[in-house]
Amino acid sequence: MKLRYYLLSLFLFLSLAPLVLFRAWPHSEVLESEFAEVHERHLLLANNLAAALERYYRDLVTTFDLLVTTPENWSDGSAMKPVLANLSVKHICLANWETGVLSSEISLEGKPCPTTLPADKLARLQGFATSEAVTFGGVVMAPSGENVIHMVRRIGEELAFATIPTTYFRELGEAIAFGVKGHAAIVDQTGRALSHPLPHWVAERKDMSKISAVQRMLNGETGVEQFYSPALKGDMIAGLTSVEPVGWGVMIPQPVAELHEKADHARRSSIIVYLIGIVSALALAYLVSLRIVRPLEQLTSAASSIASGKFDIPDLKRGTGFLPTELRELKQRFREMVKRLHDNIATINALAYRDGVTNLGNRTYLQLHLGSALDNAQSGEFMLIDLDGFKAVNDLHGHDVGDKVLDTVARRLCEVIGISRFASEDVENVRAHVEAHRPFAARLGGDEFAVWIPAANSEMPTDIAADIVARVGETITINEIDLKVGASVGVARSPRDASDLAGLIKAADMAMYEAKKAGKDCFVPFTPELMTEHLELRKLGQEIEEGLANGEFVPHFQPQFRLPGLEVSSVEALVRWEHPERGTLPPAAFLELARDLNLLPTIDRLVLQSSVQRMKELHAQGHRFGALAVNLSEERMASSDFSETLDGLTNLPFELRFELMETMVLDKIEGRMAWTLDRIRESGFALDLDDFGAANASILGLMNVEPAHLKIDRNLVSGMADGNIPERLVRSIIEMGHSLDIPVIAEGADTMEKVGRLAEMRCDFVQGFALARPMAFAELTVFLESRTGPRKTA
Repeated sequence: MKLRYYLLSLFLFLSLAPLVLFRAWPHSEVLESEFAEVHERHLLLANNLAAALERYYRDLVTTFDLLVTTPENWSDGSAMKPVLANLSVKHICLANWETGVLSSEISLEGKPCPTTLPADKLARLQGFATSEAVTFGGVVMAPSGENVIHMVRRIGEELAFATIPTTYFRELGEAIAFGVKGHAAIVDQTGRALSHPLPHWVAERKDMSKISAVQRMLNGETGVEQFYSPALKGDMIAGLTSVEPVGWGVMIPQPVAELHEKADHARRSSIIVYLIGIVSALALAYLVSLRIVRPLEQLTSAASSIASGKFDIPDLKRGTGFLPTELRELKQRFREMVKRLHDNIATINALAYRDGVTNLGNRTYLQLHLGSALDNAQSGEFMLIDLDGFKAVNDLHGHDVGDKVLDTVARRLCEVIGISRFASEDVENVRAHVEAHRPFAARLGGDEFAVWIPAANSEMPTDIAADIVARVGETITINEIDLKVGASVGVARSPRDASDLAGLIKAADMAMYEAKKAGKDCFVPFTPELMTEHLELRKLGQEIEEGLANGEFVPHFQPQFRLPGLEVSSVEALVRWEHPERGTLPPAAFLELARDLNLLPTIDRLVLQSSVQRMKELHAQGHRFGALAVNLSEERMASSDFSETLDGLTNLPFELRFELMETMVLDKIEGRMAWTLDRIRESGFALDLDDFGAANASILGLMNVEPAHLKIDRNLVSGMADGNIPERLVRSIIEMGHSLDIPVIAEGADTMEKVGRLAEMRCDFVQGFALARPMAFAELTVFLESRTGPRKTA
């Protein structure tokens, strides 16, 4: 039965029942719908606002860390002032930790650092400053009267701090307003107001920590909360979350009364509509069917379109001439509601699906679009792209230049695959764009991009990947500076390589890292062999972790001999893995994977502890030798406990030498590495330069390290033959070392003939299989006794 006949029947025979029914039903239905919409909308807005603050936090920390750890930036701060202004930073200062006297500053005009920090301010900043990481204080009032937060870090005997006005927080919060009193509120990690619709709350840094919603934010929770608002003196409902790791809180509250008002308005309108219908049912049945039912059908049709994801503003103007005022107003309010919803959806989609730097889709858009394509069994090529050399561009030229490079790369990707960037219609109709299953490009974060090309739109995937590598690798000119970045591309095909979202991304990711291993600036298609290799590496990684827990990583020792007499002068500790199934494994079988898993510092620490203890035992048995040499990786040098380890190595009965591994970049030693090398020397330990003559060793690296010994790369020594290039290079290195008063060790001597030739060249020490292989501790003891006879314990 059509609605007009149904209404007429109800008006005639059940005039009272509808009045009772529709007095309660619209209110509860609308109220329930409003609450459901609030849960979804407010939480999404809170998460997006928190994401913006998290990016702001990371930009602040990155810029601050770059400045305070690179002193050369302080000599001329003009280049950094636009960055500080963009981040709303008044100034960044260095002051003496004890006295608070200013030593360096970079500040905007008219906002200088204080020449001496007041005692109370110095104590407050010291209270939350650490040397391990940048920390933030709560909001306080600056001497100028404005509200600020401080960012601090201890750098040796100095305190680095930055003063940041809360302007960005206020502007960000003021940008969000809806309904009558719907707004955004932002608090610091102690619960004090950074942004709030009541200006005096912000000015007074109002403590909001007693509010239940704020307490949940301070506890790091995300969700929806109803609570009583002292500010608006009423019950509120809010989506809330926190900004990790700094602990700021974000909530999007709206008065509950506004939701009830909408429901009450619907109830009042329905009562009026149905009273009019009952009174005029017989006389005006035709008018009711034409003038009331038709608009309702239009509203229903428009609501159905909205429910299906089509947010076009409906045309509800037809047939309104003889409508009651309430229905005309309902139509108008409905149009206004749809328009506001249309605008809000566009804003939310821009925040949720578009990358603000490149105007490409973001990770969420990728998951939505690619997931939809794969759910519909669409075939195509998926490519993950990681930029090579982008970090150096960012570090050398700053984030503004880095963002322009990312924007240029995004434009070139779109040109290669023949699409435009995220347009306004894509923002407004994300799902319609997704359902069209068109090619797309997305930025996943940092310098990582993704490309999806449906099979119907694609050429050969290798041709497209090659074009991407070539196009991205072209010179990028920004501010008259020529920059170069490359692209490592991993290609996976659906459904051949994977038919689900996680599997396809994983396949492309494995192929991309294979491209990096292959030398970067190239593309690699996914193959089943990569998955096999990945599974094997994962299994090996688990075995490494188990081996560390079970004490399977032990030092083996290879003696070094003094030339020409061949007396044992020292011992080098070399790590070996006593694998329970595969036997003793050399470093080449596990070291690179251990580095990728960040387990290399643990292995280095265990080898150092074990080898020092073993050498103490040898010394106690009466075996005297000059030194113990232990390899030192860059990762171990950067470990937080390495300095403590050095302090524990006291009263050793032998010299301890650290060999710098060939993977280090020694041409430019600065920052923490320079400090650590000085710390090693100050502790009384020697530094040896290992693998000199390899591709990454240089004279500049030699000068920077100032080594106690120079160790010739084993490949040069093992490759020596009468008068050939390796032999001439070895001779030159020995002469160079002697000219600098640096003793020279040759490793890799695998024949006695080479030992003799090294002695003729006046090399100081030799190490190699011709004299002794790396051996376990028990074998080393026997070896030493065989050369000197049993020793009595001292």
